[in-house]
Amino acid sequence: MKKLFVFLLIANAALFGYAYYERMSATSHATADRFRPLNAEQVKSLTPQQVAKLGPAKVAQLTLACAEWGPLSEPDRVRALKLIEPLALGRTLSSRRVDVSAEHWVYIPPKPNKPAAERALAELKRLGINDSALVLETGPWNFAISLGVFRNKEGADARLTEVRNKGVKTAAYRQREQTIAMTALVVREPTQATLGKLDEFKSQIPASAVTTGACPEPKP
Repeated sequence: MKKLFVFLLIANAALFGYAYYERMSATSHATADRFRPLNAEQVKSLTPQQVAKLGPAKVAQLTLACAEWGPLSEPDRVRALKLIEPLALGRTLSSRRVDVSAEHWVYIPPKPNKPAAERALAELKRLGINDSALVLETGPWNFAISLGVFRNKEGADARLTEVRNKGVKTAAYRQREQTIAMTALVVREPTQATLGKLDEFKSQIPASAVTTGACPEPKP
C-alpha cells in the first residue's frame, strides 16, 4: 500500500511538471510570435542613393526623410531663408556646412606686403565691397585679395563686372581650384506642399538644387 502511494505521488508530480512545461512553452512561443517582425523577409534597408531615387512624394512618407536645398553662398543663404520664412518650418529646419570644389576666381593680384594689402582692403570697404578676403598662404598668391570663388564662369563674370563698375580696376579673373565652405538648408520630414515650394524657390537662386533622401547624421 505504501509503495502504491509513493508511485501515485511520483506520477502526479511528473504529470504536473509536464503540464507546467507545456504551458510555459506555449507562453514563450506566443511572446516570440508577438515580437517577431511582420514579413521580416520583406523588410529591406535602403541606401541614401536608393532613397533619393524614390522621388519627393515617396520620400516625404518615410520616417527621418529630409529635403536639402543647396549649396548656398552666404548671401544666397540669407535670401533662401527669406524665401522660406512664410513656410514656418520651425524646428524642422536646420543647416549644415557643405565643402564645394570651385575653380573660377575673382581677385586682386598680390600686394608686396601685408600693410599694402590691408590698405587695399580698406579701400574696398570704402567702395562698398565688404565681402573680400585677404589671402595668407605660402606661395605666389600670398597677400592677394579674394573677391569671390565661383563654381561657374557666369558667376565669376558677373562678380568681375560688379567690382569693376564700383571702381576696382585691378580686379582680375583666373581659374584656380579651391575648396569653399557653403551651406545647405535641411528640412526634416517635409510635407509634399513644402517640397513643392522648395522646388519653386530653387529657380530664384541659380546653381542651387533641392534633393531628398535620408537625413544627415548629426555631428557629435
